[in-house]
Amino acid sequence: MLITHYDIRLFYKCPMLLYLSYHGPKDEMSVHPILKTRKRDSQSKELTFKQLASRIKGTSIAIDNEKHIINQSWIGNRSYASKVDKLEKGNVNSPFDASIYIPTFFRSNARARKPLMMEGTFATYILSEFYDNPVDYFIIRSKNGDTEYPVENYISELTSDLPLIYKLKSGEQSISPNYTRGCRVCEWRYYCRNLAADTLDLTLVSGIGKRVKKVLFSHDITDIPSLATADLSTLKDEGLLTKDLEYFQLQAKSLMEKKAIIRKKMSFPTPKIELFVDVEGSSHHDFVWIIGCLIRKNGIDEYKSFLANSPREEKTMIVAFLDYISSIDDDYTLYHWSAAEPQYFINLVDKYNITRSEVHKIRNHSIDLFDIFKENIILPIYTYTLKDVANWLGFQWHEPLTDGATSIILFDNWYLRNDVKSLEKAISYNSDDCKALMIAKDYVLKTLS
Repeated sequence: MLITHYDIRLFYKCPMLLYLSYHGPKDEMSVHPILKTRKRDSQSKELTFKQLASRIKGTSIAIDNEKHIINQSWIGNRSYASKVDKLEKGNVNSPFDASIYIPTFFRSNARARKPLMMEGTFATYILSEFYDNPVDYFIIRSKNGDTEYPVENYISELTSDLPLIYKLKSGEQSISPNYTRGCRVCEWRYYCRNLAADTLDLTLVSGIGKRVKKVLFSHDITDIPSLATADLSTLKDEGLLTKDLEYFQLQAKSLMEKKAIIRKKMSFPTPKIELFVDVEGSSHHDFVWIIGCLIRKNGIDEYKSFLANSPREEKTMIVAFLDYISSIDDDYTLYHWSAAEPQYFINLVDKYNITRSEVHKIRNHSIDLFDIFKENIILPIYTYTLKDVANWLGFQWHEPLTDGATSIILFDNWYLRNDVKSLEKAISYNSDDCKALMIAKDYVLKTLS
């Protein structure tokens, strides 16, 4: 059986994803709309060495002939194979001035996340082991130039994981899911969530990932009920913070009892005006397209949206929003979810060299509701997204299948295809986000005051 770069990428994204890609029940798949828009390397999934033999041989011949650049090359043998965007001839610092081939990957972003880091490490491993090509780094070529990534700290991890990757792909070994926030757009998200719920898996506890789960397992804390009743003092030498362990245990108790747990009370401001703000950006088009704002004054709320239909309108949008903030009474509080919204404003004023005074003022008047929930209230939910929290509080979006990722698709339909209905849905989704913020704020005011 052949292991390819595709398998490496899946494994380091999620071992369960690798297993399910080959052995999961296909009728349980639910492909998220945003995944349908991405070019996926699924062509590499079912390839055999027989299918690749001529391509691999072609690369070997090119290397033997010391061709300077080999584009879209396949390297490997009967066990391992990897596709590389470009192999480029370089020189090793040695008395013999020996040549090596450096694997290069073309990406829009130079950052190498773990799956790509291991994919690059896999390519250097194949070149070193089977081509007498002792290269110890790979390159990501982006619009900002070339970035080199040394692989010496990853080779041992890769080689120790290869037997498990083989067993998962072949089906010789199965694996339990780790349900985390990153699962939200995976095609197996519902299937894994149900599996995790059936076994009361530890990763249903917000904040517990593979590393913490492994530590807890070593102390016979293997599910949510055992975590809820565990003696935390036995874990004090495991490198886990006491405050994190206490949080995990409270979260486990909340899930078991199916009720909220209040950690501490707090006071809230009582401004004349409350603003509930949600910002949406299009990362692949590289601009912010909407600043949504629900304004509540004297018990009456009104939604306003500030739009940028294209990158050219982004500056006009942020200026209009800041002008609006300047026009209202200074006695206001702006509520948002996570640190993303204030950072959007800082990035935009820096981008267009706009005075920062109003943004500093906004920051001084802002409250992050996400932080309040994480610090003060434990809810019987798996992740603390605004949608999960608001859904638990009884709020429903008008588009029930829509989430933040899908709103990107809706905006794309408008931006690329002039689909007015999609734009209306995207704005409606943003409006619901702002209303969800208001629901969440009212809950914490009632609960924590």
